[in-house]
Amino acid sequence: MKDTVRRSDDSNNQRRMRRHYLIYYLRVFDRDTGAILGHLVDITPKGIMILRDSPIEVGNKYSLRLRWRNSVGRLQVAEFEGECKWCRPDVNPDFYGAGFAISAASDEHVKAIAELIGDLKMPDPV
Repeated sequence: MKDTVRRSDDSNNQRRMRRHYLIYYLRVFDRDTGAILGHLVDITPKGIMILRDSPIEVGNKYSLRLRWRNSVGRLQVAEFEGECKWCRPDVNPDFYGAGFAISAASDEHVKAIAELIGDLKMPDPV
């Protein structure tokens, strides 16, 4: 069995994309089972971070689904493949954070992710 909780020690592993924090936590679903994997904490066009109440296995690939209402109230969906790159205890010891790289998404779903960021991101600080 692979390590469930792992912290990256790769000194070259620097985030190149700006994280977008959302105005509320969206649920992240496993598309295959319908189970809630966790709640979305932040997102970039290349990855997501979720918060969950148990560790998740690093290295596993998941079919993920996000659902939300856009700025005009229309239900939006983004589905993509994600690989868990890390999982570690959160500041709150009752939770774990897990980072996923988006490994495969259709053009339609890439556009939906961009719309999600535009619709639900927290305003930039002044």
